[in-house]
Amino acid sequence: MLLLASGTRGDVQPFIALALGLRDAGVPPVIAAAPRFRALVEDRGVRFVPLGGNPSDLMSNGRGAMAASFSGGLLRGIVSTARFLHAAQDEYRLMVESAADAGLPARAVLAGLSSTWGLSIAEALGVPCVMCMLQPLGRTRHFPSALLPFRGSLGGTYNALTYRVLEQVMWQPWRRTTNNWRRAVRLPALPVAGPWRAMYSAGIPFLYGFSPEVAPPPPDWPAEHAVTGYWFLEHGGFRAPRPLERFLASGPPPIFVGFGSMGTSGGSRLERAAQAALAMTGVRAVVSGGGSTAGAPDPSFTLVDGSRRTVVRADIPHAWLFPRVSAVVHHGGAGTTAEGVRAGVPSVIFPVAADQYFWAERISALGVGPRAAPASRGPRQMADLIALASTDEGMRRRARALGAKVRAEKGVARAVERLLPILEPRR
Repeated sequence: MLLLASGTRGDVQPFIALALGLRDAGVPPVIAAAPRFRALVEDRGVRFVPLGGNPSDLMSNGRGAMAASFSGGLLRGIVSTARFLHAAQDEYRLMVESAADAGLPARAVLAGLSSTWGLSIAEALGVPCVMCMLQPLGRTRHFPSALLPFRGSLGGTYNALTYRVLEQVMWQPWRRTTNNWRRAVRLPALPVAGPWRAMYSAGIPFLYGFSPEVAPPPPDWPAEHAVTGYWFLEHGGFRAPRPLERFLASGPPPIFVGFGSMGTSGGSRLERAAQAALAMTGVRAVVSGGGSTAGAPDPSFTLVDGSRRTVVRADIPHAWLFPRVSAVVHHGGAGTTAEGVRAGVPSVIFPVAADQYFWAERISALGVGPRAAPASRGPRQMADLIALASTDEGMRRRARALGAKVRAEKGVARAVERLLPILEPRR
């Protein structure tokens, strides 16, 4: 089983959880991802194959920062996205070529949002493809695309149209590169409109790695679209560095503040506002220092304002840390949102790009976090939201109840149950 896990760490971790579930079921998994994730994958005993490119990495530097984001304004978002798409073409070509080389002799291909091109890899290998998504992607009339930052609905026709628009946004920038590769391996070029119509008519399975308690599946999804529950990767007996343990034990549970790896420019602006907001509120906080330093032999910690705040520059698993905090302040990435929900603590979300706006909307609708706040909010407004999440007993009670439900789900097991019949003819 080949799992194409291109993207950020938030894209890779759920695929590792799926790989472990498949391995336990007797199906040998192989994960293809960016080289920087080798240790993360191999430390779990899963075979790793490096991809030759990773366009998502460009979002952490000047060529791609703020791509797919409108937090800095519509014009800036469009310009940044255009720059990213231009810079990413070679990365994309290398990624597809290396994934095809990694595929032999796969019995099936699992592809995520950042690797929908995996459908072509599966076709070249002559094996089934399963789309494994961490956010809703299937067409529906019940709500607009989860990838849209504009969350308002104008009715069923509008909602359905947003999916077709986003499908083209996802396909057109890569159409030429994809079809050049397909011709090189003697596959017919895909149509101008892309693979989407064929995917629906052929009944390609879609598995969704999120909780139906958080985002219920719409009633007009086809039967092959299944919401299984979150694909959580456990922390594997992680032991925190002593400075962090001492800080956590020195007072009441702190809040966590961190803004992930997407839209770095927006994340930096949020980090500065958060530091000012923390100074206003005086709450204890664990602040992510930004950037993963997994494998660093001597993680560093900076104590700010005595014992009130610690800046963590180590790679601390959210699965370990979040049950030890009182609230989570973050960007609304699918993985961070999921871990906050599982921990049973409120989330304060400042979305920057892509599906982060959708998860912010869901957290607010469920009453386990304040109303979604734009990333442009200043320190005073941010401080008010942090104080609300830290003190609102109704919000905290709802977060605990939701967390208990989500922890009882068996998302990986349900996903594996769906995957095994696909493999039966080839076993």
